[in-house]
Amino acid sequence: MAKLQGCSTGISAIQGPDWKTVAYALEYLAPFRDDDTAMRWHGFTSPPDRNRRLRVFCEEYGIESTGVVGAVIDLQRLVIGRVGSLADAGIQPQDEWVAEGYLDELAGRIAWSEAHRNLFE
Repeated sequence: MAKLQGCSTGISAIQGPDWKTVAYALEYLAPFRDDDTAMRWHGFTSPPDRNRRLRVFCEEYGIESTGVVGAVIDLQRLVIGRVGSLADAGIQPQDEWVAEGYLDELAGRIAWSEAHRNLFE
């Protein structure tokens, strides 16, 4: 069984499965979104029990949950950096997304995740 090891960042915490795969899946499955967004865009009929969903996912994936929340936030930071870099290079659709304010949306997701860690741990 793969183990997650606690450390200062989630990226280096995940051992075994690719941390980006785990973090990407959990960002949407937990979900790392406010209740209104979870119900409107993720199909929930009531606010999700994020901690339970995260624990069940990790159990079924065969990994420990320690460090996973940090890994999701690290991935969110990586995504905002990549989108910005691609936009700076004039790559589409990222260039258009940035022009439309997408970096603000991504920054908001990071801020929400950081402020609501307690919902997952």
